[in-house]
Amino acid sequence: MAGTDGRILFLVHKLMDKLQYRAATAKGGVKTLLVSSAALLLWLLFLLLTPDLLHSSAWVLLLICCVLGLIAGYAKLTEPLYVVELDQQGFCYIHHKGCWRIPWHGFGFIAVPELDGNEIAYVGVKLKNYDEFLNQLQPRLAVHLMVEQRHLLIAALGSQCPSGTCPTELMVEVGEYRGQTRSYSGAIAMFARRMQLLRQFTGFDLFIPLSAIGAEPAEFCRKVNQIRLQCLENTVT
Repeated sequence: MAGTDGRILFLVHKLMDKLQYRAATAKGGVKTLLVSSAALLLWLLFLLLTPDLLHSSAWVLLLICCVLGLIAGYAKLTEPLYVVELDQQGFCYIHHKGCWRIPWHGFGFIAVPELDGNEIAYVGVKLKNYDEFLNQLQPRLAVHLMVEQRHLLIAALGSQCPSGTCPTELMVEVGEYRGQTRSYSGAIAMFARRMQLLRQFTGFDLFIPLSAIGAEPAEFCRKVNQIRLQCLENTVT
C-alpha cells in the first residue's frame, strides 16, 4: 500500500503530472452503442423479410429497447472521460455541464458523508472559503448540480425533521447571498445557500456521486486527503 501511495505522490509532485480518475459513467459507451446498433439492424432485416412482424407487440418492444440502447450509448460517449483531476495546484471535478476547481489551500477534506448513521451515495468535500469557490463557479453548472442533487437536500432535511415540520426558511431559496468579500445573486446565491444547508446537516459543502467515481470511495478519499497534505507541505517548503 505504501509503495502505491509513493508512486502516486511521485507522479504528482516530481513529474508535475495530473492524477486522473476515469469517469465510471463514461465506461461502456462504445460497446452499448455497437450492440444496440447491431440489434437494430437485425430488427430491420427481419422486418424486411417478414413485414407482418411489425404488428407484434414483442417486436415493437424490441425496437424501443434498441432505441433506448442507442440513446444510452450516446449519453455515455458524451460524458467526460475523467471525473476528477488532481495536480500540484488543487482538485478539479469534471461534469458534463462544466467543472469546478478548488485550490489545495481552500480544500478542507473529503470523505463519505452519513445521514442517520448510514453512508450516502456521494463523497463530500468541505471547503475552507466559500467566496473563492463561488467566484469561479459557472451558473449553468450550479443549476444542473442543484437539480441533480435535490433529492440529497430533501433527504438531509428529512433526517433533521422527521415530523415534516421544518422551519419554512430552510426551504426558501434566497435571492442574494452575502459572502465575506462580495454579494452573489441568482443561481450562485441559491447554490451558496444550498451549500450552507448541506454543511449544517452533513458537514460537507460539495458532493460527487459515487456512481461517477471509478474507484473504491474510502480509498479514493484517503488518497486525495494525503495528496492535499503533501502538496501543501511542498508549497510551504
